[in-house]
Parts: sequence; structure tokens; C-alpha cells
Amino acid sequence: MEPINVMEDFSDVENESLPARRDEDESVLDSARYSPLGEQAWTDPAASIGAELRADAARRLGIAILRLERFLRREECTRLDWDPTRRLGKTFIGEGRRLLRGALSESAAPPCEPTLRSTYRLIGILGNLTTWSAPATQESHAIASFPVAAARDAVAYSRFGGAEIAAQELAYTSMLGFDPLRVRLLLTSSGMTAYALIEAYLLREVLQRQDRILLHPSVYFETRQQIVNLPQFCSCTAAGGSRTDMLAAIASCRPRVVFVDPLSNAADFRAIDMMRLLDEADQICEQDTWFVVDSTLLSGAFDPFAGPRRQRVRVLYYESGCKYLQFGMDLGPAGLVVVEAALSERFEQLRRGIGAIGSDALVLPRASRQAYLNYLRAQTACAQAVARAATVEYSSSARCIIEPVHPLQVSHPDHAEARKYLHLGGVLVFRFARPPLNRRRPLEDFIDLLIDRARSAKLPLTAGVSFGFCVPRIGAAWSSYEVDEAFLRLSAGIDLALAAALGRLVVECAHKFVAKAVH
Repeated sequence: MEPINVMEDFSDVENESLPARRDEDESVLDSARYSPLGEQAWTDPAASIGAELRADAARRLGIAILRLERFLRREECTRLDWDPTRRLGKTFIGEGRRLLRGALSESAAPPCEPTLRSTYRLIGILGNLTTWSAPATQESHAIASFPVAAARDAVAYSRFGGAEIAAQELAYTSMLGFDPLRVRLLLTSSGMTAYALIEAYLLREVLQRQDRILLHPSVYFETRQQIVNLPQFCSCTAAGGSRTDMLAAIASCRPRVVFVDPLSNAADFRAIDMMRLLDEADQICEQDTWFVVDSTLLSGAFDPFAGPRRQRVRVLYYESGCKYLQFGMDLGPAGLVVVEAALSERFEQLRRGIGAIGSDALVLPRASRQAYLNYLRAQTACAQAVARAATVEYSSSARCIIEPVHPLQVSHPDHAEARKYLHLGGVLVFRFARPPLNRRRPLEDFIDLLIDRARSAKLPLTAGVSFGFCVPRIGAAWSSYEVDEAFLRLSAGIDLALAAALGRLVVECAHKFVAKAVH
């Protein structure tokens, strides 16, 4: 049997697998980062994104297979009672090699979402078979690490982070369009954990007793619950969701911290030109003011750290990582925080201390900045197509039953602000003209009808929470568990050919639903 050096790293494994993804052309990246929405043509994402994700999945699957094969060739795996792992590992390796020869081969058509999702899951399984949460530094007649990489004087708990987390953070930094020399991106275990990490920093380094915290009206309700229950601080909410409303509230409240969403998760679906807000706030703030920006709905649409350094405004950016960043595959909970490079060490320390790091077991996709923008722009194009079709459908009716709301509609009050972004995501809102129908129970009943009609029409559609999927998803959303008032939120997917039919179907079902409710 070939001897295996358990102290080796796996830098050479990558050379044995598929070639690494080529670096992007900087001019393409720069133009994608700074060109306003509307100046670039929408592109069909299916071929380019599918091919790029296939290359990423195939490369990482090849590495995982080679790593596990090396582990199973260890002498200890033969001498000790590791037969179940050997049998299980060989089974998964066989499945992985079949994928590499079949759906993930370069000669095959771009793989579908279920194939990619299964591949990323398989990569995680292969990696987990050779991973320990607290790997050993030395071994005797036992296996507790592979390779034995932990230094004796180091704390090697998985919550300190590893190679997989570091690589994912670099990939996300590029995908989101951030400058790695100016910022540090930290992966967390969920979107709410990303908020918790920011809160931990604010409580220790920024806020003092009786400081004021200003909230945008549509700040995510679970985040709001955490903030308003901090007893030693004063929280206030802006009177409205526009940029001018926020500036007026900043001038009157004089907050130390501002929580704001550039695109609101609310029935009116307000949009704010965040770069302009930060620059104008810098002129009126009288002290260092920290803006906590939740850009989950506008992932990668702007870089709040770009440009000249502001005098008084500081930014802490975060997202839920289980929406757009997973290309609709919904692989598992994740989040991220982006901070100035100077804060990197402190945030890493806090992340370790509160156990907020993302899991090495969760294998997430990696793609180029351009492929990610293509995916997001396809989402926006579909959302616009749904809104246009629904508008035409209800306009032809004698009365308005249900109305789509999207910031890129000319009638939307924030139309000009929304066009400053590279994309607007794939979400749009529907509101019934009759207010009693905009409540949780009626909306759930309407969703039942819509799903039933979609089945009859053989139209792909799912119902539930969250957004950013490849397949359209409809759900009832609300601002708080305690509030019954709600709105319909549709995630439009990426199939432009289906978008118009979906918009017409929503209006058709709305007419049937209202007619039934009246009688």
C-alpha cells in the first residue's frame, strides 16, 4: 500500500483536479460594479451561470474525492475499525465520479439546479468524513485528524475558522464586488447571527448609556425586536421610508447608530439611494455615526465602502447568505458581515467569542462577479415582466382588484432612486385593493388558490418564506408576528419565458378570489 504523509496539506490536490477558475478581467468587473441599472442589457443567465457553477462544483468535488481517497489509504484506516467509513466513503466516491463523468462533464449541457444542489451536498458529505471539530495534534493507534495540521500551541476549534471558510469569504468578497484591500468579509452561521455579531461590536465599542438608535420603518422585525429590547439605549423610528425621511430623522434624533435597508421588506417596497444617503448624512451628522446596512434584498448591488472616506459616517454591512448568494439552491443557513479592514481583527475575535462563524460542513457555491450579476439581473428582469403583465391584465379590467408594486415602475415614488443600483433583485409585492384582504389568513387562502391554478396550468411555482430561488415562490409577509396586516411577496425566479404567464395568473386568481369573498 502506498504510504500517506498525514502531515501534508492539500495544495497539490487542486492541481490534480480540474483547473482553477480563471481570474476575471478587471475592466469587466469594474464596469459591472459602477454602471447604473438600465445602462446594460439583461443577459440570459442559464448557460453562463450553469456552466460556471458546474466548473466550480466539479473542481471542488474532484478535490473532495482525492482527499477522501487519501484518507482511506491511511494505514490506520486498515488496521483500526474504520470499515463502515471505508464502505460509506467508497459509495460516495463512486457517486461523485459518476457525476464528474456525466452531468458535470464539460461535454454535457449546463446542469439543472437539482443536480448542482445534490453535488454541493455530496461535496459536504465527502469533506465531513475527514473533518474533526477539534482535530488532534498527535495520534497513537487512533485517528482524530486528517491531515494532522493543528499546531500544538494553537486552539484548533472549528469555530476559529478553517480553509473552507476562508476560501468562501474570499469568493463572496469578489462576487459582491467589494475591494479586499479596503474591507473584510466574515461568514456567519445565519443572517440573524450576522446581526448578532454587529450588535456585539456596537455594545462593546460604540454605544454608551442613553445613546440614540434610529430605525428605518422597514427594518426586519426580528432585528427590531433585538434592538428595542436593549434597555440602556433610546430607540426611535423614522416617520417614513424615503431618503429625505431618514435625513430628517437623523437631523432631529442625532443618533449614534442608524439601522437602514436600501430596499424595504414592506408593502410599499421603498427604495433608497444608499450611497447618496450616506454622503448627505455625512454632512449633517455631528458625531461619528454608524450605519448598519442590511442589503439582503440588494445583494451585491452597491459598495457602501467605495469612494473617498467619509468624515463622520461609518458603515457596518450585512446580509442573509441563504437567499441570492446560494443561487436559489437553499443549501443551508448562512450570513455575512462586511467591515472596514481596520476592524477585521476585532470582528474576528468577537465572532470566535460568540460562536457566530459559518459551518465548514455547509459547502456554498462560488462564481465570478459577472455571473452573480447576471443571476441577479435575471431575477430583476423576471420581476419586472411579472409586474408588467399583471398591470396590463388588471388595466384591461373594469376595476383594480390587485396591484403589483416594484420600485422600477415609473409610478413608484422611488423610481429614480431605484435605478441607481446594479439590480433590484427578484422580489415584487402585490396588494389587494380591498384592505381586509391584506391580512394573513385571506392571503394564505389566496396562495392556496394560486398554487392550485398553477398546477392546472403546469406552471412552476412554490409557496413559502424566503426569496432568491430559480423557481418562482409566493408567500405572505408581514412586519411583525404580533401584526395581522400582511402583503403578498413574490420571488420571480429566473425564467423570463414564464414570468408574463405568472403575472397574468396572479390577476386572474385575484378576480376569482375576490368574487368568491364577496359572495
